[in-house]
Amino acid sequence: MVYSKGMSRSRTIARRRMPTNDSLQTLNTDALSGVRRLPSNTIQVGLTSPPFYLLRRYGTSTTWPDGWEGELGHENHPNDFVRHLLNVFDDVWRVLRDDGCLWVNLGDTFNNRQGKKGTTNAPNGSDGRFAAGGKGYAESLRQQPEFFKHYVPAIGHKSEMGVPFRFHLAMTDPEFRRFIGCEEGPQWICRRTVIWAKSLVRVESQAAEGNAMPEPTRDRPSRNYEFLFLFTKQPNYYFHRTAIDVPSRSSNRDGDRANAGSVWETRCEIFSDSDSPDGLWRVNSEASPY
Repeated sequence: MVYSKGMSRSRTIARRRMPTNDSLQTLNTDALSGVRRLPSNTIQVGLTSPPFYLLRRYGTSTTWPDGWEGELGHENHPNDFVRHLLNVFDDVWRVLRDDGCLWVNLGDTFNNRQGKKGTTNAPNGSDGRFAAGGKGYAESLRQQPEFFKHYVPAIGHKSEMGVPFRFHLAMTDPEFRRFIGCEEGPQWICRRTVIWAKSLVRVESQAAEGNAMPEPTRDRPSRNYEFLFLFTKQPNYYFHRTAIDVPSRSSNRDGDRANAGSVWETRCEIFSDSDSPDGLWRVNSEASPY
């Protein structure tokens, strides 16, 4: 989580409102208990990427308010996972300033029933990944941790589980929040859903660029993007949008800039203290190791 006690609409105001020192506090703890240690209404910006459902293991088990004990992202059902996320973000609401904002990066998960040969293509393991990804890939599937192989019977085999959409609804819709078993809590405003493009493909030329993780699948497009949600507590909040504006493509006046939009690519480092990004946002300069 990235935070400061003061931000502003101009550099002049910023110097008056922001702390004079550059102190940084690091909390080496899980998010559930760590956020509870922070004072209320002190955080300007929250930025986080929770463990994706059934796709990460960090070895940080904890006891949740509903009594379940385990690691975030290893729940039996995606609704349970979303409920635990809200347990954390309810406290983020408390520590976030009224004019603050929260950015949450979240990707989806496929519901796969693996067969005897490690395939996710057929219940009995016939052909499947042996044909699509080769014998080596099928053998690697068999060696995966058990939580990777968790199957949710209520959701169709090979279907996306819609985890980011469930999370979006639970954060913004009190009725869906109750549906997944959450107690009454804050109602966030989702100001924008940004598409974080790990790679881009020009369909006409079939030219590709970027660093999305390849997938040996033959019956669907590979996953080359994630969601980045922008949440706020109220309709009016601080957001320095002009800092990420791009050169206008239709203005006759030199220097005019326009809204950068909501599809951001990841390729190279462009952040600096003085330069604003041109074109797409390119954040990650190295291929994913996962």
